[in-house]
Amino acid sequence: MKRGGTLAELWSHGLGLAIESVRVNTVRLETRRDVAVWVKRRRPGMGAVIAAGNVFLRLSRSRIRMFVSCSRWRDWELGSFRLLHAGRMAERWKGCGVALEALPGERLDLLLARGQLTPPMVEAAAHELRRAHGLTFPGSSRPWSHGDAHLKNILYDAGGQRAWLIDFETPHEARLPAGERHADDLFVFLLDLVGRAPEGPAEGLAAAFLRAYAREDVLRALLARLQPPRGLERALWKSRSQQLPEARLLRWLEHLRNEVLGLTRP
Repeated sequence: MKRGGTLAELWSHGLGLAIESVRVNTVRLETRRDVAVWVKRRRPGMGAVIAAGNVFLRLSRSRIRMFVSCSRWRDWELGSFRLLHAGRMAERWKGCGVALEALPGERLDLLLARGQLTPPMVEAAAHELRRAHGLTFPGSSRPWSHGDAHLKNILYDAGGQRAWLIDFETPHEARLPAGERHADDLFVFLLDLVGRAPEGPAEGLAAAFLRAYAREDVLRALLARLQPPRGLERALWKSRSQQLPEARLLRWLEHLRNEVLGLTRP
């Protein structure tokens, strides 16, 4: 049983893959008042899927949850978009949907797949995350965090030489301190990066990203995360790192620990 994992681990891994394969929302590009917008709508009957997904997220110690309530998801999506991208169109859409102005740039995962992701691009992503982490959600006293800051949810605009955060569907658990939430955003980015990039380039990109973020309190919180996963957490980390082999994952954690220690030592 050890080789294949416990029944609980196998169940959790299978559930994680199933949740990833199901699209909770539909997304399409439209034009509204001469502005290109992404219309995102909750698919009917997704309540049970989201509830099952939240079971997996809780058991795997993900620190995030999905909104079962359509209205709560829509309020968070719109509020986050308006907070980070002031002046851009963000409106409710008929049914359970939102319309969000299309932002300039291209997803980091697509740039990486073409071999075009560079240190300045990940530095821009780090700068944008740091800026966003300094903002406060309207009606709250808690600093904002993304919850799912992987490469697909960050755009890089070559013209403006800046990054944009998108897709606000899975907020962090409210009980978590800001430092832990912000560190988790960095950790999700770094897990996705190592799963998509060859080991050597991943190390250079990670170093540039961490140096650019440069908030020592958050980096120290990140350091506490850089331990091998336990129990059902392995399934989540596998999912977030594109099924990265365990040996390489352990090397990656060690590399990140050394990078963070080098940035936080007196």
